[in-house]
Amino acid sequence: MNPAVVIPILALAGAALAMHSWWQRRQLVARLRRAWGVPLSPRRLDDDDAAEAWEELERGRGLAQGLDDRTWSDLDLDAVLATVDRTHTGLGRQMLYRRLRAATAWSDTPHLERLAQRFGREQQLREEVGIQLASAGRPMGRGLWVITRPDLIQARWWYWFFPFLAGTMVASAVVSAFEPRALLVVGALAVINLVVRMATAWQIPSILAPIRQMGPLIRTAERLVRVPGMGDEEGDLVAQEVERLRPLRRIASWVSRDPVSSGDIVASVYEYLNLLLVLDANALVFSARHLRRLAPVLERVATWVGDVDVALTVASLRAEPRSWVAPGWTEETRAELVGVWHPLIKVPVGNDATLEAGVGMVITGANMSGKTTYLRSIGIAAVLARSLNTCPATSWHGRAFRVRSLIGRSDDLSAGKSYYQVEAEGVVELLQESQSHTPTIFLLDELLRGTNTIERLAAGEAVLRALLDSCGQRSDHAVIVATHDGELVPMLRDVYEPWHFRETMGPEGLTFDYRRRKGPASSRTALALLEAAGAPHAVVDAARRRATELDGAQDHAAGTAR
Repeated sequence: MNPAVVIPILALAGAALAMHSWWQRRQLVARLRRAWGVPLSPRRLDDDDAAEAWEELERGRGLAQGLDDRTWSDLDLDAVLATVDRTHTGLGRQMLYRRLRAATAWSDTPHLERLAQRFGREQQLREEVGIQLASAGRPMGRGLWVITRPDLIQARWWYWFFPFLAGTMVASAVVSAFEPRALLVVGALAVINLVVRMATAWQIPSILAPIRQMGPLIRTAERLVRVPGMGDEEGDLVAQEVERLRPLRRIASWVSRDPVSSGDIVASVYEYLNLLLVLDANALVFSARHLRRLAPVLERVATWVGDVDVALTVASLRAEPRSWVAPGWTEETRAELVGVWHPLIKVPVGNDATLEAGVGMVITGANMSGKTTYLRSIGIAAVLARSLNTCPATSWHGRAFRVRSLIGRSDDLSAGKSYYQVEAEGVVELLQESQSHTPTIFLLDELLRGTNTIERLAAGEAVLRALLDSCGQRSDHAVIVATHDGELVPMLRDVYEPWHFRETMGPEGLTFDYRRRKGPASSRTALALLEAAGAPHAVVDAARRRATELDGAQDHAAGTAR
């Protein structure tokens, strides 16, 4: 073909490709700018990959020191996680889940706070990092953590039979072009290779799928460390470790060839070659040694890339118009929280709280007045403050707390346990936790509900006092309990401060302002509801007189007991 024709065509094709790349980048930058600092609607995770990654990490490394299943469920942290999740990659989402579930202190990785602050200040830096992460996409990191455990990468001595089979097959195929009888050897080897492929099928797919993630991970890490402004001490260290991963990148570039996406014909040809030459098994053989040796390096690089994604998420949270604040940590024995709000409520109401070691709060009030939401708001704020150094509040000043809760009702039908037995076991676990010296907030809602009144009050008082008593000394913990048992207020007045949520009975029924107020609840909601529903005046008046008498008897009993 005439060069005078070919050269302009190639130039036009190159220009078209460059224009397409520029347009894609421009669209991506516009999307990143639209999403920056914009609140997300309450939602849930659209897959279980983050939870599965946590389970893999916990099983392999014994990281079961974080939030227990009960607290995670009580605080609805799956939904909270999805609402705060602005990560671009599957790896970032996994690291975000891991930080919350493991209750990892943000202060353990100080470079992330520096990075989050820079993302908040420097638009060009955060957009360039966002482009690299968004280009990698959600699939990056799926199932990756399996191959960071050297004990799972097995290459037994007889695995070296795979390269021998592949080499013999190729040699026999070449010889058969000159010696037809060699086709008998080719046929026999094909049968043997098919049997070998079936025998190793149980392990190979579970290892090769994560291996395919190495290529995108290493490329993304290389691009991130080259972004101007990412070359701090941590970034320089990662750049060195990425260089050590070159053998794994070469292996991943081969294994990552997925012919299925190229069409049925290519997929069929590849599968035949795979059967004849045992390609998957050979990939495992040649990668196993490198994987075992470089698994710790691969894990550190993957963790860094995921953490960069998390730091970008934290910076975006802080840029929201809602009040997301970085706590002011101190060594005090208390924490002052102002304007704490629930991130899953569309129009939340902020409330204050003082969390002080050795002191508790008793929250009273009617159903739907906001008691349980208040407990959950405090718990969520404490988890996010500790793990992300960012929480839904106007301010947090003081110490960090971990969280343990006993809020939601649940039966354990699989173990044949009733709700009451499950709750009793939960109470015992909290009592055991209270003997530790790690500052903890215990959140309890309607403790021992369903039992008779005398036993519930007696046991409730004993449990609530014990949670604040560490071997006869003032504990390092704070306790917040929501209850309808107003009798607990005078019984615990020496160690628990009374607070309440108020309701108002109007022409349209009960209304709530969801504001925490000092002192115990004093309204007669049940009687007001009876009266509004049309109950006879004589019944309502009789009930009010009896309630007044009972209140007087309880106050007298409480005073006598003191």
